[in-house]
Amino acid sequence: MKHLITVFIVLFCLFGILSCDKPQQQVLIENLSLPKEDHPEWSELFSSNFTATKLETNSNCIIGIIDKIKKFKNEYYIVSSGTSIFRFNEKGEFVMSLNNMGQGPEEYIRVEDFDVYEINGKTEIWISDNENLKIYDADNGIFIRKIKFPFVIHKFKRMENGHILLVTGQNDHSLTLTDERGEILSEYLEKEIPYLMFRTVQFVKYNNEYLFQLGISNAYVSFNPETESFSKGTYSKESDFLTDKQLLELFSTFGVDFIREANNRSYLSNIIPLGNTVWFQIHHADKNYLSKISEGKMVSTEFSYGTFQSTISVGDSENSLLLYLQPDQLQESGKTLIDKKGMAIQCQLDDNPIIVDFF
Repeated sequence: MKHLITVFIVLFCLFGILSCDKPQQQVLIENLSLPKEDHPEWSELFSSNFTATKLETNSNCIIGIIDKIKKFKNEYYIVSSGTSIFRFNEKGEFVMSLNNMGQGPEEYIRVEDFDVYEINGKTEIWISDNENLKIYDADNGIFIRKIKFPFVIHKFKRMENGHILLVTGQNDHSLTLTDERGEILSEYLEKEIPYLMFRTVQFVKYNNEYLFQLGISNAYVSFNPETESFSKGTYSKESDFLTDKQLLELFSTFGVDFIREANNRSYLSNIIPLGNTVWFQIHHADKNYLSKISEGKMVSTEFSYGTFQSTISVGDSENSLLLYLQPDQLQESGKTLIDKKGMAIQCQLDDNPIIVDFF
């Protein structure tokens, strides 16, 4: 009997030690839960402090489908239909366009992703076309250089030290860190197809780290640019949100139809942080919600894709929340938007959109 008690005690202690040694994933947002319709006003869902900028419309800057808006030094860079990038100044005046599609050495096949950086006092436009990173002068569109990789690249983010974080294809791992020449420094996250959900802003900056969401799951990988280290975490304690393990199980069971099956669950579509406030696009109960979490309070509203609220995931800005309104949406809303000159915005149906910055 004493022997059995001793064995039990030893096993109990070992279990306790193993449980303590098991790493606990960080929960990012304590107050994130399942959404409900709160019918918030703009000021509650976004902010009462905002500016509206009507983009100039002329034959040199006709914007089609907006893939991404990058705000850099208070100017707006817009990629349209995966082909052209248009630059507008703070007032919405057209500055220049970049349209170098082609098969030549100084041309890009398509704009898979793009970003804007200041390097050695010059503003540069970086473009990923799956095969290379091609870099252009933001003032005149002249080709500067390219960074070639021995693998397919989808999305990227350049760090302040010049190193580049990539979402890669045809590799054993999905995340790759390289130096400024494209030489691999480290790799992370064994490739799983359900985790590769390409987003307009793939690497979301939250505090001092960059987050990569694992597909539409409640899990993410964070990258710390100071230590150049990776770690995993979860967005919410809410057990009803689809987990990374459940996502893999859906793919294993349903193959390419896993997204259709996932639509019967609750999941996180996108995260958009600004300071201490975070917005989430959430799928729940066959509806799409936009939720804001600020100062421990969550407020939500239902939205449809193609509406003003849905454009929140298209903008990339470190000092504002970027959305845009098409002229017909402005007319239908019945709202009067005042531009930076204090004038009511007037527009025709075929005009370029209006950028709305919330602060």
